[in-house]
Amino acid sequence: MTFQPLSGIRILDLSRLLPGPYLTQLLAYLGAEVIKIETPTAGDYTRLAPPEMGMGRMFEAVNRGKKSVAINYRNPRGREIFIQLAANADVILEGFKPGSVKKWHIDYDSIKAIKPEIIYCSLSGYGQGGPYSQQVGHDLNYLAIGGALALNARADEKPIPYGLPAADLSGAMLAAIAILSALIGQKENSQGMYLDMALLDGVVSWMTPLAGGAFFGGLGISAGSHPLLGGQPSFDIYQTSDGKYLTLAIVEPTFWSEFCRVTNRNDLLSHQFDKTIRNEIEAIFRQRTRDEWLKIFEGIDGCVEPVNSFKEMLAHPQVKARGYVREENGKAVGLDSPFVFARPDMNPAPRLGEHTQIILQEVGISEQEVRELAERKIIALG
Repeated sequence: MTFQPLSGIRILDLSRLLPGPYLTQLLAYLGAEVIKIETPTAGDYTRLAPPEMGMGRMFEAVNRGKKSVAINYRNPRGREIFIQLAANADVILEGFKPGSVKKWHIDYDSIKAIKPEIIYCSLSGYGQGGPYSQQVGHDLNYLAIGGALALNARADEKPIPYGLPAADLSGAMLAAIAILSALIGQKENSQGMYLDMALLDGVVSWMTPLAGGAFFGGLGISAGSHPLLGGQPSFDIYQTSDGKYLTLAIVEPTFWSEFCRVTNRNDLLSHQFDKTIRNEIEAIFRQRTRDEWLKIFEGIDGCVEPVNSFKEMLAHPQVKARGYVREENGKAVGLDSPFVFARPDMNPAPRLGEHTQIILQEVGISEQEVRELAERKIIALG
């Protein structure tokens, strides 16, 4: 039996695209009932987003197990219905431009007036205050402002965009932690809370472990200089004879000793932190194919692992052993909960408005009014 610590918690999710839905997907994995509040026409934009934008089937990936209520909360009657739904919720998440929910009268103060213990989280790019609060942006912008993008480059080279939306995902995870903390407080003292969370927060938080050198006179954090950022030959990425890549990630001298022994290069034992040996290490790895090296280092404490493609990741024995890969008829169809202790069977992502009628009737709206609201396009039925 899976552990579902958030069972009984109801979350109204007004967010769309990636950060907010990823956040609430994590909470849904832990047992929360997540109700997507979507506009009746298009709903969450990722329902319609083209694969060329890198969003192909993203909606299905981060909205499994949720419910969908399609309602125009900008319409006076639609707003009244949303307030009714909020009275039965524990958490509300919104991801609009700061100030939008206040304009629509569905902001924290409006909800707190009828549900004082509500936890209300606003997840924006730069936060609700400060000179950038109204600045539009996306993941690449937040990584740039937060200093992380500059690190993704060799010294004196152009930074390369990350291959995954690190700001969106780190900011969402940080907001999830904040919500979980607020839920603990809510349970203890029945107090609500407003959470101002930003995607920039996630980037800057991830910079914290690397900042010590900059603040305390150490090596500092600049592209191509930090030991963990390709600044040391013993911690870098190398090409093999077949054009594929391996990671060498050695920090401890004992592991460096093993690497030197296996590669028959004991002459390098005292040169782990010598930047001039990079060409030597490159030449070593170019002697064999990636798979040949992996076979050689199998069972060896050499910190040598492959740079996997997405397909290779799905087939990796450790990824499969952890149960991340969801399969149907022997074919990988998606990735499952990262919480190995909480992996419930979850329904597919909902159709737009699939649960509108049943959820609205829960708060006392008659079947007749539901039909009338649908005819007036204030709501949509899936």
